[in-house]
Amino acid sequence: MISTLKEHNDKLTRLVEMQEQMIERLSGKGSGSAKTATLPRVGIFVDSANVELARDRTRGGRAIDWGLVLKRLTEDRQLVRAIAYSPVHDDPGVSPETQRFVEPFLGRGYKIVTKPLKRFADGSIKANVDIELALDVITMADRLDVAVLISGDGDFQHLVEVLQSRGIRVEVAGLGQSVAGNLKRAADQYIELDFAQKK
Repeated sequence: MISTLKEHNDKLTRLVEMQEQMIERLSGKGSGSAKTATLPRVGIFVDSANVELARDRTRGGRAIDWGLVLKRLTEDRQLVRAIAYSPVHDDPGVSPETQRFVEPFLGRGYKIVTKPLKRFADGSIKANVDIELALDVITMADRLDVAVLISGDGDFQHLVEVLQSRGIRVEVAGLGQSVAGNLKRAADQYIELDFAQKK
């Protein structure tokens, strides 16, 4: 009788241990693929000209460490894609890799999408990558839990709201006063990029 009770207790102990291990794996506290599967999936979308020009105006030209930005924004998350949208001029003598809106992202984990600058008769230049960025975010929306929009452009408010209506958490990151108030208010969270500015 005593040995049967002991065997029964041993079986119960093993069963409880197995359940604890299963719960740990499902909650992501274990190691390996179970943990990865439970991490929020994040996409990072950088309006590079918007942020880099804002940096020139507001921060005395201190460069941003885009590798550090990526590392910080993906902590405890599974990165789906990080994309920098960068305008380039069409001078055949200058490679895209050396241009100011491309070079900071090279070798730092970002896919770089370029679009030629448009030159107008009055000498002005425009480099609008908003459509490309918005289309990519919407196209990837079903694979994301979190979308991080790095821009100060208030025109992205509607994009933020559309993503939120699909159950996606939207974070906006930028540089202080250069970020439109309506964009900050629309976001689930605003992240100041001063942590990544080089000394």
